[in-house]
Amino acid sequence: MWDGIRTQPGRVGLSFLAIGVGIASLSILMAVLGGLWERSQQIVQELGVNVIGILRQGEAGRNAVAGLQERDASLLARNLPECTVSTIRLYKVPTLGTRALLSVVATDSSLIRVKQWKLDTGRFLDHRDIENRERNAVVSRSLGTLWNWRVGDLIMLSDLPFRIVGIVSVASGALDPELGDLGLMLGERVVLIPKTITPYWVTDQEPPEPVVDAILLRVPTFLSLADVLSAAQRLLSQSGDRMSHISWVTPESLIRGLKKLQNTIQLTVGGVALLCLALGGTTLMSLMVANVRERVTEIGLRRAMGASQWDVAVLFVLEACVVTGAAAATATLGTHLLLIRFREALPVPLKLGSTSIAVPLCVAIILGMIFSYWPAMAAAKIMPAEALRNE
Repeated sequence: MWDGIRTQPGRVGLSFLAIGVGIASLSILMAVLGGLWERSQQIVQELGVNVIGILRQGEAGRNAVAGLQERDASLLARNLPECTVSTIRLYKVPTLGTRALLSVVATDSSLIRVKQWKLDTGRFLDHRDIENRERNAVVSRSLGTLWNWRVGDLIMLSDLPFRIVGIVSVASGALDPELGDLGLMLGERVVLIPKTITPYWVTDQEPPEPVVDAILLRVPTFLSLADVLSAAQRLLSQSGDRMSHISWVTPESLIRGLKKLQNTIQLTVGGVALLCLALGGTTLMSLMVANVRERVTEIGLRRAMGASQWDVAVLFVLEACVVTGAAAATATLGTHLLLIRFREALPVPLKLGSTSIAVPLCVAIILGMIFSYWPAMAAAKIMPAEALRNE
């Protein structure tokens, strides 16, 4: 094997380079596609599986006439009884004695069922908190860890005291870059309070604000998300010309841009990888053919000493796999080191792991086996008598 590689440095080098570039492109492709898939899963999980988000759009949506209101959520709940409906109002509230602004979400007891959040300790807001306007609060795990808050502690929102009744694991922040609307950008550090609490930090009115930032509608699995979306749009369109101030968000609409980017990357990077691998495989085949022609005597001698056709064929297949495997290992290692080094500067998410390493290596080995098959079969058919005549 070493003699075959050493005597053809030009062809070996060209094969090594072409296969290395193709494998590097394939490694990048696997890392990017894995990162995009992981990000799409995070986005879907943050919005909620089978969840429709109905959001106020722009500052005009804050208007009590044009924007979303609590009565809209009641209308949806009455007409879509199989679905779970929750509302969100988002505030930025200072904490007493500091300049820090907390994300405070005024909501109801249904939000945890809609979002499918995991409750770490304590409990979530319930109907008694809503009906009695109890100053109870649920904080996110990240915020509780940051401020060392525990269940039973008193916290100050502006100058109003709230008692922590639960700690919950909330969103990962994946929606923030994808969605510029305020209604779903809750973040990881958030305080949830009953929606019936009067927000004295923004108004002196006794009743809470009638306008909401978002209505979340969780659709059960036995119903079609598209059918429920159409029904909800018909219901809200009946209560005035407000559709221009409302935006509709579904898991499919959130990841549509990622899917388009994924398809573009598959066509470009995948095309480069395919062309380079085809070039490398073709060069490798010519290398194997040249090796067979130059080693006819050796092949005939091996056959005369009892080597079978299988033994001769395997020798050339292994030689090709050594070249492709070495090129793949070098390219994969170098690509991963570069991706790790410049990961933060890249505009796309990456997922570096066993898949982005194993798949290129397996592809390289399979490539070596495929493109060396015909030369190996030709070598295996050489008979000792033919080798003597060649000598």
